[in-house]
Amino acid sequence: MVFPDVAKKPWAVRLTEEFRSGACHAGRYESSVVLAARPDLVREAIRRALPANPRSLVTAIRSGQKSFEEAGGPRGYFGYPADAGAEEGAHTIDALGSILEEAVLAGGA
Repeated sequence: MVFPDVAKKPWAVRLTEEFRSGACHAGRYESSVVLAARPDLVREAIRRALPANPRSLVTAIRSGQKSFEEAGGPRGYFGYPADAGAEEGAHTIDALGSILEEAVLAGGA
């Protein structure tokens, strides 16, 4: 079984700045991937109107916060969903595919 931990080097540096910041639950990073793969699942009017939430979900979890609300994301997202785009999502999907391919060829991650 191969499971590259994309949150760590050398993989993380190949992903987006938002992903590396930890502010990436339903933000620009994930929304871009969905826009590239399944745009029919995105409610565009809502996404475009969401204000930025730069708080780091990763930091919040590490500090013991147990809900999105405690972590500073009462609407369940972190990051910049309004800035998402299908082109960025396609690049991210390609990067993730390359990471997986390299991990498989290396025999693990």
